[in-house]
Amino acid sequence: MYFKYDKSRSIEVPYPFSRIMTPFMTSDSATGKIDFSVHMTEWLPGTKVDDHKHDDATEVMFCISGHGKASVNGVEYDFCPDSMIAALPGEMHQIINTGDELLRVVCVFSPPVSAKGLKERADKAVEEYRKAQGGN
Repeated sequence: MYFKYDKSRSIEVPYPFSRIMTPFMTSDSATGKIDFSVHMTEWLPGTKVDDHKHDDATEVMFCISGHGKASVNGVEYDFCPDSMIAALPGEMHQIINTGDELLRVVCVFSPPVSAKGLKERADKAVEEYRKAQGGN
């Protein structure tokens, strides 16, 4: 199988967890059985993902450019090129772009997720945040 970064497949997540997720290889794009999925996530300066967990999946996140903070189960790490975090099933994790440039991270899920699943989880987090803020 061959996969190429294709910005037209990007999933834009709105405020307050603004980011762009671009699937490379997901369960809905692979031509055969896969045991993991891969996507790129990009955060503008000052943006973040919600503190969250995946009950049934391990997520590995490898920083390729930019600078931020990453946490796993409340332990914070400097997140910069050539660093990586791994969140096992049930472990809370979060990434925040604390730098002044785009933060680009390659994310790997096992078992694999679909592009649809990525979007649904992100949309749910945004919706829950907005409800908690009084619907704004």
